[in-house]
Amino acid sequence: MPTAHDVDVKIDDLIDLATQTFKQETETHYQEFQTLITDLEGLARETFQAKLGDLFWPILAKLEQGDALTTAEHNVLEMLMVGEAKYYLRFETNVELWRAELKRLIEAIKKRQAEGLDEIDSLMTLRALCREAMRIIPDLAYYFREKERVRRFEEATSGAIDVEARRLLANLIKEMMESDQL
Repeated sequence: MPTAHDVDVKIDDLIDLATQTFKQETETHYQEFQTLITDLEGLARETFQAKLGDLFWPILAKLEQGDALTTAEHNVLEMLMVGEAKYYLRFETNVELWRAELKRLIEAIKKRQAEGLDEIDSLMTLRALCREAMRIIPDLAYYFREKERVRRFEEATSGAIDVEARRLLANLIKEMMESDQL
């Protein structure tokens, strides 16, 4: 079972690699950096699951039996279901920059179109603008997908949850715990 100490050690490794990467800036260093970030996120997820284990099993049992949850239990359920999304939304600060950059790129594409696309240079510029847009759009899509996910959860659980919905939630939580989605 992973612990916070394991996460600390992985962060130290990440900081060391980040220092090397920022100095040498090669594709290999950034790929290693990406791998280590992915490993850190997975370790944080596993540690999170271990810490919530004691809280989660009684909630799961109540949901399976169709029993109502207390406010505290509902808060734990929310943390399990959309906690990562809520924290992501809270700390993401680039959305306005992404929007502005995408709008700038669209204006540049429109300008390129107006100037004509008969020259190789025009087409290469258009490709570069498209590649930049393709880099930004997934970030925006992810942000708004997570925002919608939180909204749907809050809407679905704002009132009393019926017995069948509680059982469906229990099954969903079991599936999440068995996957890497929690």
